[in-house]
Amino acid sequence: MQEEITNGVVAVAKFVAYYSSGRSFCSTCRVSLLLVTLGQYPRGLDAQRHVNQISLVGALVFVLAWSVVAIHNNTLGVHA
Repeated sequence: MQEEITNGVVAVAKFVAYYSSGRSFCSTCRVSLLLVTLGQYPRGLDAQRHVNQISLVGALVFVLAWSVVAIHNNTLGVHA
C-alpha cells in the first residue's frame, strides 16, 4: 500500500514538472515571436491555432541562441 502511494506521488510530481516545463517553453516561444514581429503575431485565436508553428519557432530561437553563445565562446578562446 505504501509503495502504491509513493508511486502515485512520484507520478503526480513528474506530471507537474513536465506540464510546467512545457508551459514555460511555449510561453518562451510566444514571447520570442512577439519580439520578432513587434507584437503583431501571435494574438488572439492565432496563438491557439498555430501552436505547432509557434513551438517550432521557439525551438529554433533556442538553438540559434545556443549556437551564438557556443560560437562566441569558441572564438573567444582562440584569440586569448
